Amino acid sequence: MNTIILAGGGHAHLAGIADGSLRHFPHTEVILISPSRYQYYSGMFSGFTEGIYSEEQIRIDLSVLSQKHGFTFIEEEITAIDEAAKEVITSSGRSFSYGLLSLDIGSAQASSPSILPIKPNYSFPEAIRSFREGDQPVIVGGGASGVELSLAAAGYRRLNEIGSPVTLISGGPLLSSAHNQKLLQICQQKGVTVIQNKKARLLGSEAIDAGEDTRIPFSHLLWLGGPEAPSLFKNSGLRIDGNGFLPVDERLMHSPSIFGAGDCVSITRYPELPKNGVYAVRQSKVLWENLKRTAEKRELVPFQPQRRFLAILSTGGKAGFLTYGRFHYHGKTAWNLKHAIDRRYMNSF
Repeated sequence: MNTIILAGGGHAHLAGIADGSLRHFPHTEVILISPSRYQYYSGMFSGFTEGIYSEEQIRIDLSVLSQKHGFTFIEEEITAIDEAAKEVITSSGRSFSYGLLSLDIGSAQASSPSILPIKPNYSFPEAIRSFREGDQPVIVGGGASGVELSLAAAGYRRLNEIGSPVTLISGGPLLSSAHNQKLLQICQQKGVTVIQNKKARLLGSEAIDAGEDTRIPFSHLLWLGGPEAPSLFKNSGLRIDGNGFLPVDERLMHSPSIFGAGDCVSITRYPELPKNGVYAVRQSKVLWENLKRTAEKRELVPFQPQRRFLAILSTGGKAGFLTYGRFHYHGKTAWNLKHAIDRRYMNSF
């Protein structure tokens, strides 16, 4: 019997399972290995932060999913990959052999005792419960996640009458230059203090240097300045790119027996492709199709990312900021659409 090991319960793996891709692998054992029984859906992190969703509503039970779809789930962390022997080694010391290995383990984050850990993503709920109640909560990073979580935390604090603002430090424009001015207005209206075009540097356990003698004190800190590469690939002696991510070609292939998708990989043909859930879900169909074609010894198909896509950020108070290219819209309709999309995704499991 052939064995396919799925390392990690990321968007690309789970979307394929939900779509019924496992049906295309007869006489094959599929093993999903992840360090937590629960995979948390990042699209609903802002709703959880604001208090709209419970923890149970934003997570997928991988054990229940495995029973439903007939694969084996193992709740352990993969600590090493032996490419030559085609084996993965887990935290308990067990080894599992594979014919094909697919990696969708997500990215890591900047590490410091002063930074609240939100990766792996099962650590997110506990960190956010602490952050949103903090006396001086600060987020570093003006990308989509930084903007959304700062507004969500501000929404939670308004509802719970916590007076001090959330501070967001951004090294450049919020989200993009096309949307910066509107997002600055929204942040100002909703209780987020924005410090813009400043490079943040951690001074210690209680303050950030934002340049020009600007010292920002914090009680709780989220550092969302961009994804970091997981240590697994380097520690396993796998070929990595200059930033430590696993390089794959446009077919999502790293080597004849190893594939990868999502935030943990870099696609050599598209080195500037953002690492986000939108692209990970879109990679899912290509990933699963190429796993199938590899098993059948057929020619593989390429992944072609969209140039533009619809994105919606929650801005608190059940309002959303919808973007498509340079176009944007802010209002309740955008949040309702986001809520419907997110619920449909979770209900697919």
